[in-house]
Amino acid sequence: MIMNRKYILAIAVTMSLIVACNSNYLDKMPEAEGLDFETVFKDSTNYRDFVNYLIVNPHFLHLQNGTTPLGNWDDISDNAISTATWGQVPSIIAAGGDYLSLRTEGNCCQAKNATWNQIWTNIRVANTGIQNIEYYPGSESSKRELLGRCYFFRAFYYMELTRRWGGMPYFEEPIAEATANMDFPRLSMQDTYLRAVEDCDIAASYLRNFVPPNEFQCPTRIGALALKSRILLYAASDLSRNEPGGPGLNLWEEAAIASDEALRAAEAVEDENGEKMYGLVPWGAALNGDDGYYNLFKDTQYTQYMKEILHGRRAQINWGADAYIQCVRPPGNLEGRFASAPNQLLVDCFEMQSTGLPIDDSSSGYEAQNPYVGRDPRFYHNILYNGSVCMQRTMEIWQEEEGKGLVGSTDCKIAGGGVVMGYTQTGYYGRKWMGKIWNSALPQQYSYIRLAEVYLNFAEAANEVWGNPDVKDSRCLYSALGALEVVRHRANMLEFPAKFLNQGDFRKRVRNERRVEFCFEEHRLFDLRRWKIGTLDENKDIWRMRITKMAASSAEYPTGFRFQPELLKKRIYDDKHNLFAIKQNDAFVGVNFKQNPGW
Repeated sequence: MIMNRKYILAIAVTMSLIVACNSNYLDKMPEAEGLDFETVFKDSTNYRDFVNYLIVNPHFLHLQNGTTPLGNWDDISDNAISTATWGQVPSIIAAGGDYLSLRTEGNCCQAKNATWNQIWTNIRVANTGIQNIEYYPGSESSKRELLGRCYFFRAFYYMELTRRWGGMPYFEEPIAEATANMDFPRLSMQDTYLRAVEDCDIAASYLRNFVPPNEFQCPTRIGALALKSRILLYAASDLSRNEPGGPGLNLWEEAAIASDEALRAAEAVEDENGEKMYGLVPWGAALNGDDGYYNLFKDTQYTQYMKEILHGRRAQINWGADAYIQCVRPPGNLEGRFASAPNQLLVDCFEMQSTGLPIDDSSSGYEAQNPYVGRDPRFYHNILYNGSVCMQRTMEIWQEEEGKGLVGSTDCKIAGGGVVMGYTQTGYYGRKWMGKIWNSALPQQYSYIRLAEVYLNFAEAANEVWGNPDVKDSRCLYSALGALEVVRHRANMLEFPAKFLNQGDFRKRVRNERRVEFCFEEHRLFDLRRWKIGTLDENKDIWRMRITKMAASSAEYPTGFRFQPELLKKRIYDDKHNLFAIKQNDAFVGVNFKQNPGW
């Protein structure tokens, strides 16, 4: 994290400069009176600290916010649901379709008013940093770095705004005058995204290809190109392309070329010894990747995670911290309190390793009564299931025992005929953000953008624009299939099944690949929205595995358990939920700045 002797001064100065922004960009208060401008913008250290507000103060702290929210960021999608079940838990609110309450519920960092406010604050900080750069007295190289950061974060935060709340006015200078007309018309989603793409290009022209470990959280040129790849993918997708009143541009080719540009740039960066600086973190020898892939998300092996994380954040989560015991670590054998309970439909997305086929394919090799054997290795990294091992503790997850009824187990406690709050209702817990050392703090890396995403961005866009996943355009490094297989091969998955080498089937498999590779990394909700498939039952309802411990093993039940998938909860999801509701006061500011459709 960027921290130094001037940090407190920088925050104080920043808050003076953006006094209106502790509400939002629509506030009409004048910026601080009596500000000593030279103290900030004519001192190189203070200027850098001012810009570094953007790094120190993200829109929210993924997995570091204590109990805000309870569970994982995927819990308001169809990937999972929190094991905390009272009415103020975001996953419970979202499952009931009450997205209006997500604006004011403090636990919902994805959509709440404070997140909206913080994003606009950061946009204003970026604009202020750009506007005053002529006063910066430092070196030309450090000036370029500061400009690169400001342009990068302006693009990043407009992307975050747009995928949450839709197209927005695109400000290139801070709104400072108390009498300014604040009733600005909103741009379309595509227009907003395309303005952010321009900022990505500018940022890439200023930023370095790579940063040292102590600057891990600072953006790079490769990160800016990767962000451009994501933004164009979103701009090309159905939600943006088919927006009423929008330009309706077909941007799939632009998205594919941008992803290829980012991949080319990443694969070309070498250190002084000719070693590649970027690449996917190796899986490792262990089936669950705990001696390799694990280091992408946890531990302190920066020589590994900095290869793949193109923009991210790191922190240490203490063993007894709320972020660990109330959000990640389940009760029972692992002695936590709440956790994330994966949907059976997410579990079903992990294919069979030996065939590469989905489990509903009759040729896959899947056994319904031995469901956890032979799966995609990412299953063992991401999911805690009955019989799995974590921190040398074997998970015991079942609801019933043959002849005894609902008696529960160590990791699925039953009382009063139902699952005790805090224990899983689905038969699973999330594992991705669990450590592997008992009673130890967890060093953690959260990736906003990683290289695996760029490969899958390209695979998706290339399939859409060229229509055949095996076609390689002469301008690009990969075919859609080739890019997909880079990610699959890292996870020790075999060759992609030839039966899916057509545009429609490949589209489904790419979407499944994103769900598997990025589960619990805050992609799923936004993917459902941009594809406009969140209203389908298979993409909203929560299913569980009902597990019965049998009196003895048998040919029918070789593991000694009976497994029965069944519906747990029908979630409410309508088309209007493809965007969150805008903060009410801001939506009523005037005739131009309008609330989102349906709210």
